[in-house]
Formats: sequence, structure tokens, C-alpha cells
Amino acid sequence: MQGNRWWMLGVTCLSVLVIALDLTVLNIALPTISSSLRANTADLQWIVDAYSLAFAAVMLPAGVIGDRVGRKRLLMAGLVVFLAASVVAALATTSGELIAARAAMGLGAAAVFPLSLATVSASFDDEERPKAVGALTAVVALGLPLGPIIGGVLLQHFSWHSVFWINVPAVCITLAAGAFLVPESRNPEAQPLDVPGALLSAGAITALVWGLINGPERGWTAPATWALLIGAAVLFAAYLARERSAAHRLIDPALFRDRRFSWGTAATVAVSVALFGIMFVFPQYEQSVLGYSPTSAGLRLLPMMGGLLVGGAAASPIAKALGTKLTVAGGLVLLIAGLVILGQIHLETGYTVAAIGLGLTGLGIGAPIAAAMDAVMAAAGGDEAGLGAAVNSTLRQVGGAIAVAVLGSVLADAYTGKLRPELVKLPADQASTALGSITGASQLAQHLPDGAWLQAAAGRAYLHGMSAVMLICAGVAALAVLTSLKFLPGRSAKTTAPLVAQEKTSTQAR
Repeated sequence: MQGNRWWMLGVTCLSVLVIALDLTVLNIALPTISSSLRANTADLQWIVDAYSLAFAAVMLPAGVIGDRVGRKRLLMAGLVVFLAASVVAALATTSGELIAARAAMGLGAAAVFPLSLATVSASFDDEERPKAVGALTAVVALGLPLGPIIGGVLLQHFSWHSVFWINVPAVCITLAAGAFLVPESRNPEAQPLDVPGALLSAGAITALVWGLINGPERGWTAPATWALLIGAAVLFAAYLARERSAAHRLIDPALFRDRRFSWGTAATVAVSVALFGIMFVFPQYEQSVLGYSPTSAGLRLLPMMGGLLVGGAAASPIAKALGTKLTVAGGLVLLIAGLVILGQIHLETGYTVAAIGLGLTGLGIGAPIAAAMDAVMAAAGGDEAGLGAAVNSTLRQVGGAIAVAVLGSVLADAYTGKLRPELVKLPADQASTALGSITGASQLAQHLPDGAWLQAAAGRAYLHGMSAVMLICAGVAALAVLTSLKFLPGRSAKTTAPLVAQEKTSTQAR
């Protein structure tokens, strides 16, 4: 059984890698899908967003239910749903079919993601858990930049359907191996599920993420955006009221009173903000400013992926020697250094500088997220592993959605403010196209007889916006450094029992 645990870790790493890949792999295929299915811009947005929306909304209930009915059982069920939906997506002939399939994929992914982490946390002891959790979280982070690379390679040789067919063998292998290698675990003292609370939390998260997606697309002052955000606030208030009166709360407040959980989660959210920010702006810089193909742009993210793997692997021994606090804070300092370097890139900057910045950000993502996640799962304990993983994963996903919405607005404002004075000699329609996005400006420059000036001006404007985004991400990471040094434990998370378990024991004694 000792050796089987590490084989089980490999199975769960494969499962979360497939889930993480599907957050970004599709972006490369959107132009081809648009042509093949005659999908308009709104269709394409929903093809991408349906997955993220279902994914964020269902993670919390899935983690809680997994603790009750069995984590392996729900994990395997999620994989089956994800597999079936991937097949439907690959066979889709209309944009509506593809949107529905993507939503179903998100539902399956929402069960797989937190329960893989919960299963690993519950299967390893205090000595081995940091290594296992570090490996799993590094693989999760690795999936985001790896998605565009795999998508680009597939599209060079196959149709867009291949980005969904690739899921089939990976999930089948995971299901076959998981049936034998993944142990069943559950919380033997789990209380009945608060169904109204679960529905209210899912509704609040859905409305919030939908509103955050809607804001950059339709405008922050649009009635639909405000309706969604207000609806999210109302549903969240109703959820809090329900939690105060419910006999069995969905989330035990003691979980957040444990500093390892609350501030470890805060650190992982800060890291996720930086990761989402980099993945939002850097590929556009490579493709629309430098003119690289999607595959070439993806390959130039390899320094960050290498840093992620090294940082994730090094987190456990460093945390054992220096403690969680210094490991997380030190990793975040590396992240800040990388973000500052990326924020100083100009049109004349060579790839070596970018590679150094990406490598540092990779190290600064892999090490702190692995060490902080170990603290989070240690605080949750084996019985509440599903809940702890689900709450953390949900907050990171919502944090990423907020990051993309806010950073996207910052990027757009900085880009248009810098570029607008340069466009006085262009007709109004062409100026509007250039101001709309760096992609539009780059395409317009290619069709103008003297378009080199526009390409350069748009590139400088985009880098001005990218610098603002990177520095904001660095500021968030700097705040996380301070909170980690103040609140995270100095030594290994294994030295303190979960606060939830302590309170349960105290209650039983009374």
C-alpha cells in the first residue's frame, strides 16, 4: 500500500492536469471553431465561459458532498461526466451543442478538482503529505500555460475537435487506474448536507462569476452586469442568513478561524491572481506584438513551466527546513521579482529578459502555492479534506475571475489612453478598430501600406498596459508577503491539529 499511494498520486495528477488544461486549451482553437460552426462573438464567449462558470459554481457543493458520500465515488463520477461531455463536444455540429457540452464538462471538472486534492491529502501522513500536495498543486498550475502549447500542436495537425478528443484517452486511463489505486475515504462524522445553503452558495458564486465575465464584455455600467452583481450580493446575504439558522452548516466557521487555512488560502489566491494575470496578458504580447504563432508563443512559456515544476518540488524540503511562513513569503518575493521584470519589457527587449522574468514567476508560483496548500489541507484535516479543498479551490477560481475582470479593464484603459493620441491621422472606423484591441490593431497594421508605425505604436501602448497589470499583480503578491509573515505558522503545519477537530473534541468533552 505504501507504493500504491504514489501511484495514486500519479493518477490524481493526471486527472487535475486534464481539468486545468481545459481552462486554456480552447482559446487557441476559437478562430477555427468560429469558422467551422459559424459561431458569432457571443457564441465564442459562451463556449469559453460556460466551462468556467459551471466549474466555479459547483466546486463547493461537490467537495462537501464528497466528504459525505465518499471522495473516490464522486471523483470517479465527475470523471465519467467529464468524459461523456468531452465526447459530445468533439461531435458537436452547432455552437449551442458545444456550449452545453462545455457546461457539462465544467460540472464534471468541479467534482474532480477539489476531490483529487482531498483524496491525496487524506491518503498521506504528515511526513509525506507536503510532497504529495506540492506535486499536485504544481501540476494544476502547470496546466494553465501548457494548454495553449498542446492546443497549438493539435491544431497544426488535426481539426479543432482534437482538443476534446485528447481528453478521452487521458480520462479513460485515469478511470481504469483510479478504480484500483485510489482509496475510498469520507468523513465518518459528517452531518447531513444543508441543501438550501448549498444551492444559495452555488447561485451566489454563479451570479458573481457571470457578472465578472459580463463586465468586460458588455460594460460595467450595463444593466445585465449590475443585475448579476446585485443578485450575487443578495444570494450571498441569503446564504449567510441561512448559515446562522441552519442546524447543520455547509461550512464550519472554525475552519476560517484557523490561521493556516485562512491565510494559507489568502496566499494561494494572491498567487492565482498573478498566474491569471500573466496568462491573460503575456500570450497576447507574444502573438499580437511580436507576431509569434500560437505554438511558438506557447513554447516561450516553457521557462515559467520549468520554474513551476522546480518550485513545487522544492517547496516540501524548504518548508521542512525553514517552515511554512518563510517558504511562502520567500516564494512570493521571487514572484514579485519576476513580475517587476515582466513589467519593464519594451519593444526592444530581447527574449532572454522575458525568459528570466517567466522563470522567476514560475518559481514564485510553484513554491508558495505548494507550501500554502499543505498548510490549508493540514488545517482542514482528513475528515474535512473535501470541504477544505473545495473552499480553497472556489476562492482561487473566483479570485482569478476577479483578476481577469479588473486587470482586463486596467489593460484596456492604459492601452487606449496611450494609443489614442497616435491615431489622429487614421479614419474614425480604423481608429476604433485599433483602439478595440491589440489584435485588431495588429491586423489593421498588416493591411495598411505604411502600417509599421501603427504596429509599433500599438505595441508600445499594449506594453504600457501590460506593465500596469504586472505591477498590480506584484502589489497583490507584496501584500501576501506581509500577511504570510504575520499570520502563517513558522514551522511545519503538522505540529498543530486542525482547529475544527479541536472544537469538535472540546464540544464532545463538554
